[in-house]
Amino acid sequence: MRLFERPITAVKFLASHLRDPQSKTYYPEEERKSRMGICLDNFRWMFRHFEINHFYYLYGFDRKHGVNQNDYLPKRVFDKLLTKANSPAFVGGRRASYVYLLQDKFVFGKYLEALGFPTPRIIALCDRESVTWLDTQRTMPLESILEREGLDAFIKELLGMCAEGVYPVRVGNGKLYLNEEQITIESLKRMLKNKCIVQERVGQHSKLKQLYPDSVNTIRLATAINDDEVVPLSAVIRTGVNGQRCDNWTAGGIAIGIDLATGRLHKYGIFKPGYGGKIERHPDTGFKFEDFEIPYFDTTIRMAASLHRFFYGVHSIAWDIAVTESGPMVIEGNNRWGMATLQTCNSGFKKKFLSTHRF
Repeated sequence: MRLFERPITAVKFLASHLRDPQSKTYYPEEERKSRMGICLDNFRWMFRHFEINHFYYLYGFDRKHGVNQNDYLPKRVFDKLLTKANSPAFVGGRRASYVYLLQDKFVFGKYLEALGFPTPRIIALCDRESVTWLDTQRTMPLESILEREGLDAFIKELLGMCAEGVYPVRVGNGKLYLNEEQITIESLKRMLKNKCIVQERVGQHSKLKQLYPDSVNTIRLATAINDDEVVPLSAVIRTGVNGQRCDNWTAGGIAIGIDLATGRLHKYGIFKPGYGGKIERHPDTGFKFEDFEIPYFDTTIRMAASLHRFFYGVHSIAWDIAVTESGPMVIEGNNRWGMATLQTCNSGFKKKFLSTHRF
């Protein structure tokens, strides 16, 4: 939303945003600015950056000491820079867009498979009427899913984003289950609005199950190409909550920062504004975050850097990576990615990101 296109909406949102700031803070243990100070802060941000700062409290700007707002990228600025940096690139004297390799889940999966990088196996392509099984290359009615006894997979929209259009399905005794609840094929057809892939479910490392067992807790690792060198920018791990099988932060999950040098978790996990604040332990398992070491993290960093070199036409990518008992497995890569958690959980993000490109 551009601030001056909808001034009444902006004022209403700001009033709601500033109501009861004590309940919105992520830092209740620290001295905070007055309500007037918070109000002035937000007005300055709006008129300087032409946006409402939805992450004001997440970034800790309400704290009275120790935070320099100039060290943080505004969302509007970041989105503009990201779009520019990941726009069609000149390769070999010709201009081409390479982001399609990331956006289409079928193309992405098959590209990684051809390069030999670990990624979940794609079993089929489907829509609400039919399914094409890759092992037989036969197109059959969607009902044929029921003949795949033992199927344990995710159905994902080809171009879906932010866990949109993702359905965990299982077939047992000739019956179809979604999130472990039995459904009919007709119910599945109503859910499938676009073309999808059927992709095998990944089993995560036993150490990460201790963190939270009901979702595959994936690493979000951002990398950028800077003069042919791949630079890791920031990393977090996401977990689900309350029995959810989705670890997505925008859907209410938790993001915990990862130290890029050691692979150890930071002290606090954070919720998206509106879902909660910061916490030291997982609310379901009681697992303490601080200093927990992510298995195979060095391998994960090296693998992401090596893989990014094959996406030479894309400046920066946010990888979603699962960690299995045998090592990291790339779930997907994102050319359009949110920087809120990565900027919150790792200091110096703005400086590092800006140093990787001639914006």
